[in-house]
Amino acid sequence: MSPKYKDYYSVLGISKTATQSEVKSAFRKLALKYHPDKNKGNKTAESKFKEINEANNVLSDTQKRKMYDQLGSNWQDGQNFNPSGGRSRGYRRQQYQGGFSNQNFGQADGFSDFFKSIFGFDDFNQGGQSQGFSSHYSPQGFGQNRMQSNLDMEAELDLSLEDLISGGQKVLTFNYKNPCSVCAGQGQTRNGICPTCRGSGETIAEKRIKVKIPKGIRNNSKMRLRGQGKQEAGGRSGDLYIKIHLRDNPDFAVIGDDLETNIRVMPWDAALGADISVPTLNGYVKIKLPANSHTGKMLRIRSKGLPKKDGAKGDLYARITIDIPSALNQEQTKLLKQLRDIK
Repeated sequence: MSPKYKDYYSVLGISKTATQSEVKSAFRKLALKYHPDKNKGNKTAESKFKEINEANNVLSDTQKRKMYDQLGSNWQDGQNFNPSGGRSRGYRRQQYQGGFSNQNFGQADGFSDFFKSIFGFDDFNQGGQSQGFSSHYSPQGFGQNRMQSNLDMEAELDLSLEDLISGGQKVLTFNYKNPCSVCAGQGQTRNGICPTCRGSGETIAEKRIKVKIPKGIRNNSKMRLRGQGKQEAGGRSGDLYIKIHLRDNPDFAVIGDDLETNIRVMPWDAALGADISVPTLNGYVKIKLPANSHTGKMLRIRSKGLPKKDGAKGDLYARITIDIPSALNQEQTKLLKQLRDIK
């Protein structure tokens, strides 16, 4: 059965003439509302979050949005379409040849059949990167679609938010199975069961490799390091497929390219305004807290989010929480009582 057309503009609650800024604003508002961290165990919210993330993935990317907008009247009004025929075939060839940005693909697992039918599953080449890797997305994981030969290997790389900010290289160490050199992978020798591999035909080997952290890499993104897999005696090498696992950070939540944190302020600072310090992944920064700031107010600190593939950075959003001192002295207590009694 053909997948159903998805109106990404309706998903985000915006018009088709919305600017990129309006797309980002709508996505952020909905992502904050339905983020899994705020809706533990709520399957409806989880489904909604995936839906708005998919819509943002398309509409925030200029090439994808143009392609989506040109699908034509046969794809409108919820009608079914056939991805193997008509204009859609040409669109898929355009996708495979040109390659789209991997923006937000850190949250891409679970994209709809509609999305997959338009944009496919193939590698998303980054080009110009060292070590010859390319980042790609596959909803089935590595599996048969990814592993091209028995020389290919797969591994998982743990990264922190700080790693994404600082970039550089990480050393990846992992174990993998190798054909036993004593029995040539047969599990037996002339004298019976191979004593080295104990009949399995395989031995465990360790591999260490330096991995460059590319800009824009996100949780669950996948990288391909060409020629870094197993090697045959004749010199042919397989590839290494690495899945990125982003460790949770107790102080910051990731929403697309942006970060969100909570800060506590005293009631008098919230009422009168003040200079306050806000934590970032690079240390604290000073900002102006406007007067009459209420709990839940979001303060935007530009370019303190995650790095993007184009070299820019997302933003940091600090949510205000009004706090009170753990202990009040006599003068503070007296002043607060006077404030309370003012009619």
